Amino acid sequence: ESWVNELGDPDSSDWDSFMKKYSPYHNVDETTKKYPPILLTTNTQDNRVHPGHARKMTKLLWSKGQGKKWPTYYYENIEGGGNE
Repeated sequence: ESWVNELGDPDSSDWDSFMKKYSPYHNVDETTKKYPPILLTTNTQDNRVHPGHARKMTKLLWSKGQGKKWPTYYYENIEGGGNE
């Protein structure tokens, strides 16, 4: 894959421990009562990043943020913007 040189090899033995330090998804703190407003955006036409990543993060914040002040907004553009 072309992105391995830039972002690293997810099949390497240290990938999980390395990425979990920096991954917003893996570092959502459930004990936090209030987060600043969060806007997650994606584009279904971008072939570099699957929209499922933004969808998954949004679902996590919505589900774990129930009853808390975690204003989370999601926008999915379905027009243009692709990298072909």
